[in-house]
Amino acid sequence: MLKKTIIIVAILSLIGCSAQKNTTMEKFDIERFNENKNHLNEFKFIKKDSTVIEQMELKDIYSEDIIFKDSYFIKKSQYYKNGFLKITGLFFDSSFKQGIWKEFDEQGKLIKETDYDKGFDYTWEDLVKYLEERKVDIKGRYTTIRKEEGNWRFSYVEGIYIYDVIIDGKTGKIIQDAKNEFEEGS
Repeated sequence: MLKKTIIIVAILSLIGCSAQKNTTMEKFDIERFNENKNHLNEFKFIKKDSTVIEQMELKDIYSEDIIFKDSYFIKKSQYYKNGFLKITGLFFDSSFKQGIWKEFDEQGKLIKETDYDKGFDYTWEDLVKYLEERKVDIKGRYTTIRKEEGNWRFSYVEGIYIYDVIIDGKTGKIIQDAKNEFEEGS
């Protein structure tokens, strides 16, 4: 009998752990935000590790951007007005979503996961190595990087030239490597 009880408890705890994985405990600190927001309904602060947190209240949601030091990505999150997490994931320079984005209902239950890296066997890390080999300033003023129809596409300026490169996101094969004269304002 004791053995059966132990097995039942073990199974129930595994089920409980599984259910917890499908629920988020992450909540927006509404009270702290309200105490610190400015007249534009924004609150920005910097943590000790130089991480920048930018929060904003919009009509139907709270928005939070976490900008990590030495990272190309911003963690973007939106929260329901009750404080529960609505959606979260990594974003590159207003250009593309990276990795797995998670969406939750108003009670914090996971309802959807979208893998924005799916189909990209030539990974972000592979692309970074390639860009470094070409000496591309990834965060440069005239550098853009996008995911486009299953491909990586980037452009950058070097001297008087603008380069426009497309790399197959699956194979890493260079599809296009165009070089044109750059005109300011174009």
